[in-house]
Order: sequence, then structure tokens, then C-alpha cells
Amino acid sequence: MNKLLLALPLAALTGGCLTTPAPPPPPYHALGTEPFWNLLIDPVNLTFVQPDAQPILQRTPAVIHGVAGEIYQTARINVNIVHAPCSDGMSDRTYPDKVQVTVDGRQFNGCGGL
Repeated sequence: MNKLLLALPLAALTGGCLTTPAPPPPPYHALGTEPFWNLLIDPVNLTFVQPDAQPILQRTPAVIHGVAGEIYQTARINVNIVHAPCSDGMSDRTYPDKVQVTVDGRQFNGCGGL
């Protein structure tokens, strides 16, 4: 019984010191026009979507921190994010990043940081 009484205050003291894990980062969105495409980068997958086509999913690899931004490389999808203002060419909206995506050897240019 005495051991239990000593353990309770110790548990209460250390319980306040524990930190909760940080929430996962929000998904990163990028898009392009002519042709239209959309890219989602989340902690699990890179997902590339074009209208009337099956989405292409690849496991999210470890990010490479380049000089101008982030780089993701998988067997089918390579992403190069450059932190520079970008216009999608169809609206007045300015995005924080220029994004180049290569999917199965085909290159797509657009904007990201949604």
C-alpha cells in the first residue's frame, strides 16, 4: 500500500512533463493547366491525378531539401518544388511555389503550396 501511495505522486509529476506528438503536416497541393493535373503530397502517398485517367499513387519518399525547395523522387513520380511566386495562367491567384512534376517520363509544370 505504501508503495502505491509513493507511486501516485510520482506519476502525477511526470505526467505533466510528457509532451503530445505534433500533428502530421498538412497535405501539400499542386496543380497545373494545359493539361490539367493535380498533385497531393501527404505523409503516406504522392497522388497524381489527371481528368479521365486513373490516379497514380507512390509511397511518399524521404524529402530531399534542395537549394530552392523540396524534391521527391519515386519510381514513377518525381517532384521538384521551387519556392518562388507562381501564377497558374488562368486566374489572378499567385501561389507560393513553382512545381515541376515528371510522371512516367512526362513533364508537367504548375504551381503549388495550397
